[in-house]
This record gives sequence, C-alpha cells and structure tokens, in this order.
Amino acid sequence: MILFWSIASSFLLISIIVIIRTLFRNNDAKYSNKATHDQKLREIYIDIENKLISESEAKDAIIELKKLIQKDSENIDFTNSKLRNLKIRSKKIISILIFILVPVFVLTIYSYIGSSNSIKLLATNTSSQELSNDNLVSVEEMLKGVERRLIDDPDNANDWLMLANSYVVLKRYTDAIRAYENLYRLNGDDPSLLFRYADVLAMANSGIFKGKPTELVKKGLQLDPENTMGLWLAGLAEYEEGRINKAIDYWQRVLPKLEKGSDEEKNIKKYIEFAAKENNISLDNSVVEKTNLSEYSIKLNIELSSDFSAVDINNTVFIYAKPVNSNIKMPIVVLRKKVSDLPLELSLDDSMSMLPNNKLSGYESVIVLARISKTGNAKSEKGDLIGVSNPISTRSKETIKIIINSIVE
Repeated sequence: MILFWSIASSFLLISIIVIIRTLFRNNDAKYSNKATHDQKLREIYIDIENKLISESEAKDAIIELKKLIQKDSENIDFTNSKLRNLKIRSKKIISILIFILVPVFVLTIYSYIGSSNSIKLLATNTSSQELSNDNLVSVEEMLKGVERRLIDDPDNANDWLMLANSYVVLKRYTDAIRAYENLYRLNGDDPSLLFRYADVLAMANSGIFKGKPTELVKKGLQLDPENTMGLWLAGLAEYEEGRINKAIDYWQRVLPKLEKGSDEEKNIKKYIEFAAKENNISLDNSVVEKTNLSEYSIKLNIELSSDFSAVDINNTVFIYAKPVNSNIKMPIVVLRKKVSDLPLELSLDDSMSMLPNNKLSGYESVIVLARISKTGNAKSEKGDLIGVSNPISTRSKETIKIIINSIVE
C-alpha cells in the first residue's frame, strides 16, 4: 500500500509541475512564429526581384505561406487565452491554488470510487439494471463465467448455488437439477436444499412429485418437520397421490406460519377449501375461511366416448389445464376424478392453481386435457385414454365440451 501511495503521489506532483510550468511559459510564441513567416515572405519578394522564381511561382508560394500562418494561429489557442496573459502575481496565486486543490480533489474522488463498498454498490446497481432491462445476453455471459470458474473449482458451493437459482429463474430446469445435484454432493442432507432440489425435479417433470421429489421432501421433513416449504410440497405430493386428508393436514400446518392476511395465506386457504370441497371433506371454519373465486373461470363438460364404454369405472381421470405457446411444462391446474364421475361438469378458476404465481388469469388462453389412467399415474402412459380441447380463452363464458376419444400411443 505504501508503494502504491508513493507512486501515485509522484505522478500527481509531476502533473502539477507540468501545469504550472505551462502557465509561466513565455507568451512570445505567437510573435516568434509571426517573425518567421514575415522573414519567409521577404525572401520570396527578394527571389522575385532577382528573377530566381516566376511571378506565378511566387504567387503560389505566398498562398501556401498564408495557409501556414492561419494554421499556426489556430493551433495556438491556449497562447491567446486570457489565462496566458495574466500578470505574474495572478499566476502565482493560481499556482498555489492548483498545488492545494488538485491533491484534495483527487483524494476526495478516490475516497469514493476507490472504496470497496462503492465498487460493490456499482456492481449491484449494474446487475439490477441489466436484469430490469431483461439483458439476457449479459446474464448468459455471467453464467458462462461462473461455469468456467467451476471447471477449475468444482467444489465451490456458492457458485453452484448461484447457478441453481439463476437456472430456475430462466426456467432451465435440467441445468438447475445438475447444479442442485452438485450442491447435494457438497452440502449433504440440508433441509432447505432438499426441498429446493425436490421442487426443481417436479417442475422439470410437469409438476409431478412421484418418485425422487417425494423421497427428498420426506427426508427434509425428518430433519426439519416444521419447514414451511417442506410442508407445502408434502401437501402437493400427497394430493397428487389422492391422499387428500393428509394433503390438507400439511397445508393447515403451514397456515400459522404465514402472515395474517398475506397473499400466501389466502392462496393456501384456497387450496385447502378446494381440496375439501372436491372430496366432500368437512373443515373447521375457524381454520379456513371462505374465499371468493376468481373472475377467470372456464366451464367444462367432460364425457367419455361410447367407443370406450367398457373402461373400469374406478380408473382415475386426470384433468389438466396447460398454457398455450409457453415453455412452461407444469400444468396450471390439475384435478383428479374417477371414470364413475363422468359425464362431468365443472369450472376451473384461479383458486385451483397449483402455484400461487402461476394462475389462469396470467394467460390469454389454455388447453385442457382429460386423461384416463389405468394405473393412476399422474404421468401419461401408453394405452391411456385422452381428450384434448382446442385453445380456450381464459375469459370465455361458454361451456367447453371435451370428449375422451383417443388412445395415448
């Protein structure tokens, strides 16, 4: 640090000396130049008298000389300034001010720009501006830089976490899974990590928790039984498997942990109310208050084609609402019924959304699928029966008819 200040001080002193010497430089440069040009002009006239050059040549020489005089006068801008023509006393005063104020100014600027906090602030502001402007090119370059660092340092948990969170925001779920796998390798059975890992695995698999996501959620709850995210995900996994009472129980355990009147609390209540209503389960009104349905509502009439009348009435019917022309694979709404419920009339609205921030009202149109599964698996399998609607406006007031009339190949 001492070496740095020594070098910086030397450069600063040299700069000040150069400025002051320039200030005190003699002001006769322009006069010297003019005398030189006058001398050359006299020489041209002498050459004409002695017939050493013709008049045309002399004329050209005089024109060139005038151009040189004009160019020189333009270059001497500082020479003609008021500062150069100041009295000696004034120049001394200015020199003293320069000697005092320049170092003070430089140190003041450095104290702000040179501090580590200002650099961090600048980096933060720059990052925020890039994200707010959706500058994905810059984000991608940043991620590539982190990936390159991890090649040399594959055990850097902070970089893996940065990658995982960034990939989730960019909906690059396959890459996010890879990042979480490495975090799991480094950090082991950390509850928060297990829940995030499970959530990303489900998102990459169209919102299905069956299998490894459910195992991770269960393991996380063993370590942290009252984790809010863990209870929420456990409820989704239980609901997917048709264990509605258990799902409601998990979600009711989440309610006391949420801020009273918050959007999160309202959404959880909607989930609980919907799950109870659809499965004829009575609820304690002190736990769940009635909520108003969204203005966005899609009315459906779902039937089974007469060609498949021999289907087991106990088979499961999954009803999905998915966005049109979107990279999001996860359904907005998923309902579970039985073949015995067909023909079925129902309405889909925002209260049925799988995630609070992914609702019907967030899309112009959706596609609704009705699928009969012999195995009860939420994931489509060969041999399932299916019916698919055309794109439906989320503001439609008409009743949309869907006929289950095809076999999944």
